[in-house]
Amino acid sequence: MQERNRGNLHGWCDLAAGLQTVSGQWKASILIVLSEKDSGLPDIQRRLEFASRRVLVRALRELEKDGLVSRSAHVATGYSLTRDGLALVPILRHLADWNAARAG
Repeated sequence: MQERNRGNLHGWCDLAAGLQTVSGQWKASILIVLSEKDSGLPDIQRRLEFASRRVLVRALRELEKDGLVSRSAHVATGYSLTRDGLALVPILRHLADWNAARAG
């Protein structure tokens, strides 16, 4: 019985860790913006006009650290989704659809 409970708890811990990865200001929105096209910070900031530059930079660094976003610094710094970030986008879209259906 204890082993089964540990397995269930582990599953919930994975859920909590996953939610923690995308929680926080603008992280989910950044992922959605980057799913539409790779972008530099000015483009992201233009799309998320109410987010401050400082908050966006912090969120992008955290997403990069978590392996969801990659940064390239060729001519100008650009951001793109990693394979894990791309895999997460449909989940975020389903969550948004679910929430819209509840409100409707």
